[in-house]
Amino acid sequence: MLTKAKFEDLLSKIDSELSEKEIDFHQRPLQALFKLYDFTDCKSPIRPLSKNATATNDYSNNALSIQVHRWYERRYGNRIKKHLGPGSYILLIKNEAWEVVYPLGWGNINFTIDSRLSNEGRFNIEKTGKRIPSVNILCHVNDMTTEIANSLTLEEKKTILWDYLHGLNAIQYLRGIKNAPYMEQAKNDYDVSVSNIFNKNPDYNNSKWAALMFAEKSIKSKLRSSNIDFKPGHNLTSLANRLHPINIKIPQSTIDDIQCSPKVRYGEELVSRKEAIKASRSALELFGNVFHPSAYSYK
Repeated sequence: MLTKAKFEDLLSKIDSELSEKEIDFHQRPLQALFKLYDFTDCKSPIRPLSKNATATNDYSNNALSIQVHRWYERRYGNRIKKHLGPGSYILLIKNEAWEVVYPLGWGNINFTIDSRLSNEGRFNIEKTGKRIPSVNILCHVNDMTTEIANSLTLEEKKTILWDYLHGLNAIQYLRGIKNAPYMEQAKNDYDVSVSNIFNKNPDYNNSKWAALMFAEKSIKSKLRSSNIDFKPGHNLTSLANRLHPINIKIPQSTIDDIQCSPKVRYGEELVSRKEAIKASRSALELFGNVFHPSAYSYK
C-alpha cells in the first residue's frame, strides 16, 4: 500500500508528465490512476468506481480512485470538470437572448417548462408505469430568474419549447458528425459564436465572424464531400449557389444575416449584439439545411 508521502510525490510527477503531453484536465484523474497501478500491489485490484472509502489516510487500492480525485479537486478545482452535454444555444425569451446549456441525455425524454425553477424534473410516470426522464428546460438556461420564469405566458412557453428543441436537434446533429471535411473546426467556430456573446466582456464582432466561418465551413464540407469544386473565399452566396445541383437551396435572407466583411475582425466595422445573435442562430439554421435539409424549413 502506498503511503501518503509516496502517493503525493508520485501523483505530482505523473501530473507533470500528463501536462507535458497536453492531456486535458478532465482526462487526467483517470489516466493518473492507471499510471499509479505500476506502483501498487497488483494482486489487489484498483477499484475505479470505489465511493465508500472516506478515510483521509487510506491509500489502499480500494481507496486509490477517491484519493486521486481528491488530489485533483484540491489542485485544479472545477477545471477537471467537463460538461458532457452537446453544447449551448442562443434561446430567445422575452425578446432577449439567453444561453441554454443542453444537458446530456439519450432515449425518451419529457421536456417541460415549469416556472418553479426548483423543480428540475426527474421522471414522468406514464400510464403503463414506465418512468420517462423529465427535464425542465428553464433550469438549463444560464442566469434565468424567478421573475422572468413566472412572467411567461402559455404561448411564450410553447414558442420557447419549440425553439429549444429545434436548437437541440441541430446541435446534436452537429456533434454527431464524424470525419467530414472542415467540420471539427466548424464545431469550434459555432461555440465561439455563442460564447463571445455571453462572455463577461462580449465580443460581437468576432462572434459574427465565427458564425460566418461556421456557415462557410458547413457549405464547403458538403461541397467537398459531394465532389463539387468551389473557389476560395468567404462569399456565402457564391458558395451556396454551388449547392443547387444537389438540391440544397439557402434563402438569401439567411445568408445576409451571416455575411460580413473581414473588417469586423479589426473593429473597422462594428457589429451590434442583435446582429451577432442573429448571425449565430442563422448559421446554425444554415448548417441544418445543408446537412439535414429534411428536418429544417425556413419561414
